[in-house]
Amino acid sequence: MSKKSIKYLIGGVLILAVALGLFASISSDNLTYYRTPGEVLASPEKFSKERIRVMGLIEKGSVTWEPAQTKLSFRISEDRQQFLTVTYIGAKPDMFKEGQGVVVEGKVEGESGFVANQLLVKHSEEYKVDPNDHSQNKEKYFRSMGAQ
Repeated sequence: MSKKSIKYLIGGVLILAVALGLFASISSDNLTYYRTPGEVLASPEKFSKERIRVMGLIEKGSVTWEPAQTKLSFRISEDRQQFLTVTYIGAKPDMFKEGQGVVVEGKVEGESGFVANQLLVKHSEEYKVDPNDHSQNKEKYFRSMGAQ
């Protein structure tokens, strides 16, 4: 290898190392880990200073919606034995319902409370067409539009 080739190789390795270092530092600052309600309830003080995401199912009969304050309160669990109380201020998602899976992002407050600033409703990936809905029939649609 010539001296010029070695210089390019060393330069390339240095640039790559710096780029990877920057990427790692930026990524670690923005990481938010998923936790279960049981993990949070087991040691709430451990999570009180960091922003976390918690996944769980909404307990039936626990939902309170106050539209004037856009305040939503409910309890979530992964085992239906330990429940984390969640408070969310914001628009109630259309797909939000009891028994539904959710992911909440925010901070732990108190022994069994969680204040969420982001609420994501999980849904199945299965989409079905209503068998009584004939508007989905493309052939009929195009005929009604005059296309042959």
